[in-house]
Amino acid sequence: MNKNAIRLSILAVAVMAFSLNMQAGSLAILCSEAGDTTCAGAVAAMQATGRFSSVTGIDTTSSTPTLGSISGYDSILAGTDYVPFDSTGLGNVLADYYNLGGKHLTVATYALSNPWAIGGTLATGGYSALTNLGVNADVSGILVATVPNDPIFAGINLNTLTYFHNLNFAHPGLAPGATLLATDGSGVDMIARSSLGVIDVNLYPGNKGGNNAEFYDLLANTLGGTSTPEPGTLVMFGSGLVGLAGLLRRKLKV
Repeated sequence: MNKNAIRLSILAVAVMAFSLNMQAGSLAILCSEAGDTTCAGAVAAMQATGRFSSVTGIDTTSSTPTLGSISGYDSILAGTDYVPFDSTGLGNVLADYYNLGGKHLTVATYALSNPWAIGGTLATGGYSALTNLGVNADVSGILVATVPNDPIFAGINLNTLTYFHNLNFAHPGLAPGATLLATDGSGVDMIARSSLGVIDVNLYPGNKGGNNAEFYDLLANTLGGTSTPEPGTLVMFGSGLVGLAGLLRRKLKV
C-alpha cells in the first residue's frame, strides 16, 4: 500500500465515522390522517433530512399498532390530525415502546390538544412533557429557545425556521419535572422534554405549507438524528487512525 492509498484510507475512515453518526437508525411516523397526503409528506420530508436509515408511515386512525409491530424501530414520531382509533390504547403502546429502552420518542401536535390528543400512559407521570389543558388557539409562528445549548438545537437556525400553525394548536401546560426547551415568544410552551426523556413538540409534522427544511431538521434532532460526533464514533475514528498510522510506519521501515 503506497502513501496515497493510506491517506485515502484514513479519509475513508473519517467519512465512515461521521456518516454512521448522521444515521439515527429507523424511524416510524405514527399518523392519524384519514387517508390524506400529510403523513406521506412527513415521511418524505423526514427521509430528506438524511438522518435516518429508513422512514415508515403507520396509520393510527383505523387501528392501533401492537408493541411487536413497532418495537423494531429506533425512533417514533407520533402526531395526529384526526382522532386516533383508540387514544388510550395508542398512548399505552407508545409508553410500552419507550420502556423498551434505547428508543427515541417525540410526540407532536395535534396529539396535545382536544379532541385529537393521545391519552393513556403516555399522557401521565414522567412520560408527559406538555400537558393538554383543553385550550386550543393559534401561536405566534416563531420559536424561542429557553435552553439554547440543548442538543435538539444543534445546527438549527431558529431565525430561518418556519412552521405551519392554526387555531387548533394546543396552549399546553408544563408537566411536573419536565424541562421547557422552547416557547413561541408570546407565552405558549412549544417544546419540552419529560423527566423520562420523551420530547413533546407543539408543532405539526404533516405536509403543510409553512414547514420548511429547517423545521424537519429540528424534528430529526429531537429523535437523535444530530450530526454532532458522539463518543463511540470518535473512538471508532481514533482506532482507525491508530491502525492506519501503524501500517504507515511499518511501510516506511521497509
